[in-house]
Amino acid sequence: MDRALRVTLPESLSEVAGAVLMDLLGPFEVEDGPALGGAKRYVTLVFFPTAGTAPDKEELLAALPPGSVDPEDVAVDMREVSRDWVEGWRDHFRPVEIGRVRVRPPWEPAAGAPGGCAAPHSAGPRHATPVDVVINPGLGFGTGLHPTTRGTLQLLQLRKPQGPVVDAGTGSGILAIAAAKLGWCPVEAFDNDPLALISARENVEANGVQGVVRIHETDLTGAPDAWFAGTTVLANMTLEPVGALLRKVGSAGGAAPDGVVPDVAAVAGVVAADTTAVAGAAAAGPPHRLVVSGILAGTQECRLLEVARDCGLAPGRRLYEAEWVSLELLPVTSRRKRAVRLSTGTSKG
Repeated sequence: MDRALRVTLPESLSEVAGAVLMDLLGPFEVEDGPALGGAKRYVTLVFFPTAGTAPDKEELLAALPPGSVDPEDVAVDMREVSRDWVEGWRDHFRPVEIGRVRVRPPWEPAAGAPGGCAAPHSAGPRHATPVDVVINPGLGFGTGLHPTTRGTLQLLQLRKPQGPVVDAGTGSGILAIAAAKLGWCPVEAFDNDPLALISARENVEANGVQGVVRIHETDLTGAPDAWFAGTTVLANMTLEPVGALLRKVGSAGGAAPDGVVPDVAAVAGVVAADTTAVAGAAAAGPPHRLVVSGILAGTQECRLLEVARDCGLAPGRRLYEAEWVSLELLPVTSRRKRAVRLSTGTSKG
């Protein structure tokens, strides 16, 4: 017998809730839910968590975007069910192509290998020689199925690989691994979730990039400012931690003066050094570029852009999928700030 965690909530919230909770509980099935009163339509998300990983209702609500759901509209219960869990679980994971990157579970062959085939799902144009990224979804962390992961990977690939990368809240390590295989080096990835770290380290080793990607157990406050100097920063989290990240890098170095971009090669040498040396390095400054996601389009997007502006960051390209937006943020130089003031007639001469 397997255990099924059933989360019943309004249908209008099911996609957002399912995407967020999948990171905690793994894949799920959707059933028509019972009527809980009123004219709202409800659905039930059915998860099959591993032993010891089933959160209670309060923990589930805390994982959802603040204010997105009325607790009275959510019902949570656990049942025993009979099902062929192993094969049913694997049915949810098939190779996904995102630009040059092909993400696959370990039981699927690489593209071009005997039995291999093109990915049934893709985001962006396909390439003849995809970059092979193997992610074991066993712990439920990022697998490439979620719009925010796809958006981050697409935006990452819009610029030529150059210099170091920092992957904040790495989860399964998918972004860090893809960045390393695409040519960014070195890659510092961190998370404070012990289960995520287990997943990330296993996936880094499975992809053979342990010489490029280093996994750290820390939260944002413990991440040295020097890690972010002149780097490409990836952050597929939620609004609050992404906002905290922007405030951290904004206060760490502010905007580069007069359009000067930090010496990426020099910064790479610092980041590749021992972590203790990195923490005390004098290379702290703004990131070269940030790619952030886990943000709902609309209200959350506007709030994040306000934080970015206050931190000396300007929006670049954006990608929208379903309710989500992935954004590129770039440091605003003092020269660009002056040009904006002149163009809007706010300069005091």
